[in-house]
Amino acid sequence: MVLAADQPRIGGVGYPRLVEDAELLDAWRAGDGRAGRQLVKKYYSPIFRFFYGKVADGACEDLTQETFEALVRGKGRIDADGAVRAYLYGVARLVLIGHIRRRVRHGQRFEPAEDSAIDPATAGASALFADRELEHIVTAALRSLALDDQIAIELKDWEGLTQAELAALFEVPQPTMARRLQRARARLREATERLIADPALRDASVQSLDSCMQSIFGKIQGHLARGRPDA
Repeated sequence: MVLAADQPRIGGVGYPRLVEDAELLDAWRAGDGRAGRQLVKKYYSPIFRFFYGKVADGACEDLTQETFEALVRGKGRIDADGAVRAYLYGVARLVLIGHIRRRVRHGQRFEPAEDSAIDPATAGASALFADRELEHIVTAALRSLALDDQIAIELKDWEGLTQAELAALFEVPQPTMARRLQRARARLREATERLIADPALRDASVQSLDSCMQSIFGKIQGHLARGRPDA
């Protein structure tokens, strides 16, 4: 495993806190392996969470490891501003697309801007929301969206990426990213409303979609924290 609990040393000084990504990246490039391990430790759980619910549980660890192996190989290609988080999620997106395309039958097209990545093997994840009908429905609606819509919404709402980071991740201008996010949210609302038969619940979903998304995120975080320690 590529992780360790020791703290990096930058300029000869121990950092017991989580230092800024750019500092860690600079130290890692300068040969401080502990700085690299701290950077991986910081993002291991979020990257594992990125894959959770999109692929079979057994694949999450392998894809997370593959993402960090790519980070190790590509650390010299991250831009000078040290935009590690956007770069890392961009790598995770490509790893996920590669996994899906390997899984898709030969000759069958998959386009992340058009097709959903839902894996039947992940259906058990919906049991987390069996006690909350609206959460269950919103989760199903989210997973019905095209993969890139799912990623954009989740990284903005759940992981707190900025529009600038998302624009870098998807390699588009920031105004284009803002429009993509707006359209993705509209598709999520429409998909949610299509799945709701009860008019009262449908009205409630329009008012509480944001809080419902945060509740879903909280349950996923709690489930993963109980099920597995930090890697």
